[in-house]
Amino acid sequence: MLLPYIVKNDLHASAADLGIVFAAGGIGSVGCAVVIGQRGLPRRDITFMYVTWTLATLAVAGYGLASAVWQLMLASLAFNAFETAGTIVWATAKQRHVPAALLGRVSSLDWLISIGLLPLSFALTGPVSGAIGAQTTLIAAGLLGAVVTFSALLLPGMREVEGLEGPVAEDEPVDEDEPAPSPALVAA
Repeated sequence: MLLPYIVKNDLHASAADLGIVFAAGGIGSVGCAVVIGQRGLPRRDITFMYVTWTLATLAVAGYGLASAVWQLMLASLAFNAFETAGTIVWATAKQRHVPAALLGRVSSLDWLISIGLLPLSFALTGPVSGAIGAQTTLIAAGLLGAVVTFSALLLPGMREVEGLEGPVAEDEPVDEDEPAPSPALVAA
């Protein structure tokens, strides 16, 4: 949300420059997908996922530190590459570890949690950036978000499914009346 503001007001760059920044992010995503497609998934998938998401979140601080369009391009490339890497591994981990009968529920809950607080983020971004500045907001969000994201990896049991190939509880019957487990618990 603040990236267009920074391009226009802080760097006095054009809409074309913003497009180039976004294009660099697309190149990062596609490049990452090609690399993972060629190399395969990491053995320690949960650790890899949280480390790449931590690095992606840290790249948000790069937007705040940038003083030129080419620096924003690097931050965008890094953010999108790391975000894509974590997302590819997460989508695959859900397919591997969540029983088929619960996959729809877990995916729905995952999306609800992933985007549920987005409106609150949008509502807070304006006042916070008005108070401390757009660049400071991005730096703080990147640093704080990276700490929170990495901390999730340290939760007990978070990495217990690493290296497992099949669903954790494929042979157990599914009770359709029970609420679906949270994605964090399934991944744990």
